[in-house]
Amino acid sequence: MNAFRLLVVEDNEDDLNVSRDSLDRYEHETKREIEVIECKTVEEAFERLDSSFDGAIIDLKLGDRGDEGNEVINRIVESQFRIPIAVLTGTPDSANSSFSYIGVFKKGETTYSQLLDRFWGIHNSGLTRIMGGRGVIEQTLNRVFLENLLPQIDVWVAYGNADSSRTESALLRHTLNHLLQLLDDENDRCFPEEAYIYPPLVKTLKTGSIVTRKADKTSFVVLNPACDLVIRKNKDSKTDRILLVEVEPGKTILETALNGITKKDKRTAKLEDVFRNNYTDYLHWLPETKLGFSESRFLNFRKISTMSKEDFAKAFNAPDVQISPSFIKDIVARFSTYYARQGQPDIDSVDIINRLTAPAGAPK
Repeated sequence: MNAFRLLVVEDNEDDLNVSRDSLDRYEHETKREIEVIECKTVEEAFERLDSSFDGAIIDLKLGDRGDEGNEVINRIVESQFRIPIAVLTGTPDSANSSFSYIGVFKKGETTYSQLLDRFWGIHNSGLTRIMGGRGVIEQTLNRVFLENLLPQIDVWVAYGNADSSRTESALLRHTLNHLLQLLDDENDRCFPEEAYIYPPLVKTLKTGSIVTRKADKTSFVVLNPACDLVIRKNKDSKTDRILLVEVEPGKTILETALNGITKKDKRTAKLEDVFRNNYTDYLHWLPETKLGFSESRFLNFRKISTMSKEDFAKAFNAPDVQISPSFIKDIVARFSTYYARQGQPDIDSVDIINRLTAPAGAPK
């Protein structure tokens, strides 16, 4: 594994000495390798900045004005470098409030060791190894560009000459399909957070949008076919009504499922049935997460309703959460199967059963 690369932007020599001592001690005690790049001015930070850093600790006061560190942060954002940033400063109120830091810390109240532990936890999650400039996504994008798209470039040029904006969207989808192919052989179980996009990056309604009714805070999932919700050239969608499936709190459903079951192994087996959606054909489990849903909930396919887009806009807030594409496909399939049930007339099978279960040698 490559060394963890840390950018430290600090102009105070005493604070830098504290940083150096802390880093040496941290490496010795944890056996972790950290490569530190020190910058004392905004200009020096600009020269050294690139996408290869796994983290940055930035002081805000790097000159007479007192908030010069924000210029470094803004450069990171503008350059689209995906670097987790911790602000360690004597003037925390000067931090740019619009940026998502891992924290804004006041000097003397937070140690370098605490920040390094925080950065290492992020590193262990795989975030910077996937999203960073040296990460899997960048490496895979390079492969897709060189091995898949450039050899086919004449085809895409022809599409682009016909409709440039449409081709750009198609290339994005095509590239994402290549990225998703990497996961086809994954057998690991998903974490609950993977079931959702939270917060949703777009506020337009999609199949799988989770919305909240203003009047009583009840949640619903939008289950219109995806093609009906696409915004057309007239800036409106094809459908005139929104199809909603109610989301129920999980507590009562789980209590009912476990009613009368006292042995732990049987309770475990029953819960596995519930969470694998084998409990009933009309309930679908929505897992709890650290963010978003604070408890397990269930879609109830029996509780469906529709309303006009105008009434929906008045009664509901914008989507709170979006169910991820791979999960919404299963929901749509189960929903469709539930309402496509046909069944058949019961066949009198008593004679057949009696014949098949008769003792050997008995008259048929």
